[in-house]
Amino acid sequence: MSTPPISINYHFSCGDGREIHFDVALDPDTLEHRFASISDPPPWTRLEHEQCKGCMLNRDEHSHCPAALSLVELVDLFGALQSYDEVDVTVTTEKRKLSAHTSVQKALSSLIGLHMATSGCPSMTFFRPMARFHLPFATKDETLFRAAGAYLIAQYFHNVSSNPCDWSLKGLQEAYEMIHEVNVGMASRIRLISESDANLNAIVVLDLFAHELPYAIGEKLSELKYLFKPYFEAREKGLATGPA
Repeated sequence: MSTPPISINYHFSCGDGREIHFDVALDPDTLEHRFASISDPPPWTRLEHEQCKGCMLNRDEHSHCPAALSLVELVDLFGALQSYDEVDVTVTTEKRKLSAHTSVQKALSSLIGLHMATSGCPSMTFFRPMARFHLPFATKDETLFRAAGAYLIAQYFHNVSSNPCDWSLKGLQEAYEMIHEVNVGMASRIRLISESDANLNAIVVLDLFAHELPYAIGEKLSELKYLFKPYFEAREKGLATGPA
């Protein structure tokens, strides 16, 4: 008996009365989104069309950009909305339900980020574990905490397997620099075909994180250090276990 997919459902209630549903089904082993096949992909999804700088794919093996293909339905459905339009959004997973009243661009940025992370784009592979524990409407600090935590867990497994580890987080900085290139490429694709600014500005919101997080990582995660002050103080007093 096969393991059922991991389901993440987005429900948008728009101000004009429209109800929009999106079901994201992640493969439980690979964490890739099981997208429905597109019989005739639009030209803007072809790999060579505004191909991202540093793209790891080649045209001989991949005719279309997987990240772009993952956004086709989103671009079509949200093409008539403006980024500042307000929506009520409910995100439902197996364990919980989260709701927010927010702008289209903020809500859509969470969904676009989830789609691209699980699209099969090799530049986005690192973000699949974060997609497994998806947190919609995340703030910069929440994203930094989750990204750094995920990266350090990966280094732990490298260490267990006696592989080289990167405790400096240099690789995480590089991952976000690559994400910036993906965002730039995707924005260039959508700018040419979208009727409104909702899809484009949703990617701009995503790219703000891609700009800010490498700086925060370079500052040795100083923005998060205060969270661990009680633990450090307890450790100094011998009241907590763990590394000194």
